[in-house]
Amino acid sequence: MANEITPTSIADLLASETVAAEVMYLLADRDPSILNHPALFQATHNGPSEVVRVPHLGLGGYDLLTAHTPGAEVANTAFSDGKTDVTVAPVAKRYNLDDFARYLSMGKLGPAAFAQDIVISYAQTLISKIANVGDTFTTTAGSSGVAITWDNVLEAKGYLASAKAAGPLLCVLHPKQWNDLERAALALGVLPAESMGGVIMQGLGSYKGRWMGVDVFTSSYVPTATGAVDRAGFITAIGGIAWADLNLGDDADPNITSFGRARLERVRQGQFLSTSYVQSGVMGVAKAIDAAGVTIITKA
Repeated sequence: MANEITPTSIADLLASETVAAEVMYLLADRDPSILNHPALFQATHNGPSEVVRVPHLGLGGYDLLTAHTPGAEVANTAFSDGKTDVTVAPVAKRYNLDDFARYLSMGKLGPAAFAQDIVISYAQTLISKIANVGDTFTTTAGSSGVAITWDNVLEAKGYLASAKAAGPLLCVLHPKQWNDLERAALALGVLPAESMGGVIMQGLGSYKGRWMGVDVFTSSYVPTATGAVDRAGFITAIGGIAWADLNLGDDADPNITSFGRARLERVRQGQFLSTSYVQSGVMGVAKAIDAAGVTIITKA
C-alpha cells in the first residue's frame, strides 16, 4: 500500500504539540490555614486611617490586691496600658493577557484562573508578612548552625510561661526546620496528641498537628537569619502578633470583583489587544506584645 493518510503525511495540518485539558501548577505555598489560628490577633479597621491602633489594658487580673489597714484610705493603683499600631498599606500585582495568548490557552487563562489566584495569593502575602514579623521577638530559642530539637520548643514554651503568656500557642517553622523536628520526634517515638481541626499530619499541608500543646505550621516564607545560615521561625501566644486588612469593596464597578478583602479588576487595553487582571488588597502586620512571642533560630 502507498499514499496512506497518516499523522506524518498531514503534519502541516496538526499542531506541533497538544495541550492537556488539565493544568499543573508550579510549586508554591497554598495552604492558608495559619490565618485561622486564634493566637493571631485580627484588628478591626475602623478607618479612615492607615494606622489601626490596638489598645493594651492592664486589667483581667493584671494587678493584685494589696494588704489594707482598716480605717485607712485605699491608695490608687497605677493603671497600666499600652498600644500596638498596625499600619496597613496597599499590595498588588498585575497580569497582562494578550488576546491571542488567551485564545491559544484554550480557556486555561482568563477571569476564573486569576480569581482563584488572587484568593490564594492574598492569603500567602499576609502569611509572609506574619512570618517576617515572627523573627523580631526579643526572646530567642535555639542555636545558630544547629538543627532544631524539641528542647528548643520546650525552651520557648518556658519563656512564654515565665512571661505569663496565655495559650493557645502557634508555632510557624520553615519546612527544613520542621523536617529536622519531625525526624527528632520519630526517633523518640513521639506522635501529636491532638490536632487543631481534628486532622493529624496532613501530609504536605502547612498544618503539622498539635505537639506538646503547640499547633505547628510550616511556611517557606519563614525568613533566613545569621547571614542566611539559619531560619527564624517563631512561637507566639495570644497578643504576640496583630494584623489588619481593609475591605475595599467593588465600588459598584462591574469590572471589579471583591473576594472579601482581595479584589480582582479587569482592565481592557484594546489598543494592545490585551486585558490586564489587577489583583489588590490592603493589609498590615505588627509585633504586638513582645513578651508573648519567641523567635526560634536554628540551622537552615
